Amino acid sequence: MNGAHRAGYVVDIFANRRRVKKPDVPMVLALPGPVLAQLPYPKVVTQASRILENHFLRSVQPGEIAYLWPAASLRAHRLLHERGIPIVLEGINTRMASARKILDAAYEDFGIEPSHGITDERIAEEEEKYHYAQAIFSPNRHVESALAGSPLEDRILPSSYGVDIKKASPPRDYPDKKSLTFMFCGYACVRKGMHFLLDAWQNISGPHRLQIVGKVEPIIAERYATLLNSDRVELVGFVDDVHRYFAQADAFVMPSLEEGGPQVTYEAAVHGLPIIASPMGASRLGDEAGTMLIVEPSDRNAFVDALEQVIRSAELRYAIGSRARECVPYFDWDAVGARRAEQLQTTELLAL
Repeated sequence: MNGAHRAGYVVDIFANRRRVKKPDVPMVLALPGPVLAQLPYPKVVTQASRILENHFLRSVQPGEIAYLWPAASLRAHRLLHERGIPIVLEGINTRMASARKILDAAYEDFGIEPSHGITDERIAEEEEKYHYAQAIFSPNRHVESALAGSPLEDRILPSSYGVDIKKASPPRDYPDKKSLTFMFCGYACVRKGMHFLLDAWQNISGPHRLQIVGKVEPIIAERYATLLNSDRVELVGFVDDVHRYFAQADAFVMPSLEEGGPQVTYEAAVHGLPIIASPMGASRLGDEAGTMLIVEPSDRNAFVDALEQVIRSAELRYAIGSRARECVPYFDWDAVGARRAEQLQTTELLAL
């Protein structure tokens, strides 16, 4: 919410810990200081979250808005509702009830038991949280459509995620090349459509390379061991700074099956990469004409054709890469934060 703060709105952030540069916005931490921030998070998260929530509940006052992310407890939602504090939620992914249907089908098609962790209990908790909220930020139109039939279906604040455009690399050339590097960034798993990408990649000829920046789901590593261990794929693993990989790649692929608004798509755009994305992976940037090729990843022929189009045509790489870079400043974090704060100030939903 730095953007909201810089735009003149009063914002206070409550978080368990901070491991990056201190933002401009006032911040309250359950684990302050560099030593506590480095503690193994799984061992401290439960206690830190309890401490933080209690501090937050004591701090929020009538006339203020409680802007909650999914990790906030059901207890916190209930108590805020009882106090008459307006609650705004963040739809980081699609509604769990919808997401489970998508992922159950994906895992069934892949021939294994689902490992997404979305249980009946988690779905019920989310639905109850919806009941207490006045509005929800939606980072893409798929999140909006998944909310149909929920208590929030008419209380949606369309928004997006964003990117720090100051991290952009210099404008790139798009020369004809015999070998291109296609980059994927994130957890290479069934949910992200990695199996569809690898199926398509096996049909791509020539010296081109698929670079996977992030960890690989064990079942994907097992099923595709031969391809993943070949010279046609580079396994980079988890890295702290992805921007140097975006700057060096030739194209970006995001075939996700279930998403909110993947930040990596905006990061690819800020580096001028031609993007191939699924409808979920396209984010709000994909709503802008000419910014990427959007394909249904389960359609192998269409997926292969999109990859081959990017390989064949430097003109296409230039057209969609430069168009994405042209549009991405609208999604700079400062601009996104300022727009979100204005939505909270002007929406009639919070007067309900």
